[in-house]
Amino acid sequence: MRVTIDVSQRLVICTFSDELTDADILGLAPLVRSHPDLDPSFSAIMDFSGVTASSVSTSAIEKAARRPGNFNPTSMHVVIAPQDHIFGLARMSQVFAEKTRPNSAVVRTMEEAHEFIRAGRQDNKS
Repeated sequence: MRVTIDVSQRLVICTFSDELTDADILGLAPLVRSHPDLDPSFSAIMDFSGVTASSVSTSAIEKAARRPGNFNPTSMHVVIAPQDHIFGLARMSQVFAEKTRPNSAVVRTMEEAHEFIRAGRQDNKS
């Protein structure tokens, strides 16, 4: 798992590869929170495109989704999940996180993720 913060784009990108585990899901928030460039007003993309296997439990997804987030409620959150099984897990997380991360989407590509964030930023300017 890698966390990259693009200050100029006001964007946190978390990239996952290989096998996705409960430790990855539960360890993400503390890792992001500890990053020196984190600004809670930034948006976030979680990119699971490189995941080849998953041993994530439903309880880990629910626990991670229901805990308070690192971002403001107006921040945009996008999960990129081209694989069907990861897409399903991400949708489950989205349902659990409705109250803590209301501006979220699950998409298949990076292009769709950036489109969602652009649209959300336009909505916030209106």
